[in-house]
Amino acid sequence: MVGDIRVFRANEFQDLVQTLNQSFQTDIGCVLLLEAPLAEKQANVIRAHRGIVCLATGTDAWKSTDHPQGWPDYIRGFVADPSDRNQILWALEEAKRTIELRHENEQLRLKMQIETEKLKDILNVSLELSGERDWSQLCDHILSTMRKSVHSEGASLYLADHAKHELKFSHIQNEKFDIKAKTFRLPIDENSMAGACAKRKEIILIADVNNIPAKETFKFNSDFDKKTGYETKSIACIPLLKTTGELVGVIQLINSKRASTFTSEDLEIASALAAPVAISLETALLYQNIEELFEGFIRASVSAIESRDPTTSGHSERVADLTVKLAQEVSESGQKAFQKIKFSAVQFKELRYASLLHDFGKIGVPEHILLKEKKLYPIEFLEIFRRLSVLKMAYPKEREKFENLWKTIVQANEPSVSFQKTKNDLKKFVGKTFEVMDEKIPLLTKDEWDALSINKGSLSEEDRLQIEAHVTHTYEFLSHIPWTSSLSRVPEIAYAHHEKLDGSGYPRGLHSKEIPFESQIMAITDVFDALTASDRPYKKSLPNEKALEIILEGASKGQYNRDLVELFSERKVYQVLNSNKKHSH
Repeated sequence: MVGDIRVFRANEFQDLVQTLNQSFQTDIGCVLLLEAPLAEKQANVIRAHRGIVCLATGTDAWKSTDHPQGWPDYIRGFVADPSDRNQILWALEEAKRTIELRHENEQLRLKMQIETEKLKDILNVSLELSGERDWSQLCDHILSTMRKSVHSEGASLYLADHAKHELKFSHIQNEKFDIKAKTFRLPIDENSMAGACAKRKEIILIADVNNIPAKETFKFNSDFDKKTGYETKSIACIPLLKTTGELVGVIQLINSKRASTFTSEDLEIASALAAPVAISLETALLYQNIEELFEGFIRASVSAIESRDPTTSGHSERVADLTVKLAQEVSESGQKAFQKIKFSAVQFKELRYASLLHDFGKIGVPEHILLKEKKLYPIEFLEIFRRLSVLKMAYPKEREKFENLWKTIVQANEPSVSFQKTKNDLKKFVGKTFEVMDEKIPLLTKDEWDALSINKGSLSEEDRLQIEAHVTHTYEFLSHIPWTSSLSRVPEIAYAHHEKLDGSGYPRGLHSKEIPFESQIMAITDVFDALTASDRPYKKSLPNEKALEIILEGASKGQYNRDLVELFSERKVYQVLNSNKKHSH
């Protein structure tokens, strides 16, 4: 021993190892006076322990050692004579400062590491929140992230309504309760914690809700605790501010899980998270407003379509309901034909928009064709009536013949009447004329005969081509809309909804592999609604069973996707219309 200093000789190496091991375990400082350089393996052990300071002594071993780059890096000082107490005390003081500096550096390093991790967490949270577009999921994510970061049991989210100078309660979470609270509003004033936080735009910490400082005007509302048996102890209200200082909302944190109240570190983390949370909420609200605006545009477009053709009112909505429902059944089906087909939420939205707008091109179809109920246009029908009325007066002896002709024309004009029934009765009158006051008046013109010759429905071939052109008009119109990437296929899906798998559809005569699967779904739902709708004046509505028979027959001919038709029938997809009708009331 040299004073209070233990000196280890070469033959006491095991004692040295034991002392060093104790130093490693307790993290106490240790000073080693080395009479000779260490072996590299020993030096590595010394370098790894920040609590050890090595000093070289004035021995021949050091003098005889060649150090081309100076002393070894583990040597922090030199003591010429270890037996000199003053030299030892000076060396120990220097070693103490070295250890303290090492300790401070280590603390700074750890603090920097912690701050870096916090910053990484905040950046990760910002990235995660910025990518979330679903409003409900975003709010849940915000609260769960905030609770996890500050270790709170519960949290509530309030959104600022600047127009009404109020806070609107939005979401709540609590790990001890599954809460579904009703929406309510609070004035932005000093009468509530959240309102005061919003008004001041400052963090408010209440360490004990039963002992709120007298200077505060608000009180703790204990209604929730009384109803549930929950015990609220501490509350921290965090204002959510944009970089401009504008208030977006308030997050209320309830009960710290680590201490009796939230610490300054908790509030610092919450404050750091508040900015990205505010930005994500503002972005999501803007996105939601844009979606609502676009939804309004879709509704207005559908309304414009139906105002042109009131007889098909509700058709677009029904087709959208049927199409989305059938797509849901496809996604949930375990059938082999649909195993690889799963629709995402965005794809359902894309399909719904395409269904709602599938007939928008009717805007470009002349109104008199859209509204044509009979084979003859009203003006053509009246013209025949006028001529026969004149002839009945001019040729009273032929009156009965003219009246019978009129009855036949009225019958033949019905879209449900096959022309074959009246063909022979009318053919003999085509081109035949009677003279009245030097003017030849025809009984039936060639054009009128052609119109009455329509064997099915009310449209002539020219009318039908114009009606069928609505699909191309739809595609051209929808292609001009700057759809987002997730909705970019809306025009393509709508464009093919009248195509048939065997190539007999229109307007492009596509075959099965060329027709999008979504369009194959819509082809079935569009036809089903057309057959069963009760609002078509030119045809009677069919019962669901009969409509399904017709579509199944088309599937057997290769016109429709048979797997889809059978799924539509088996799952009774059409019942969604009854369900939606109940909800609309």
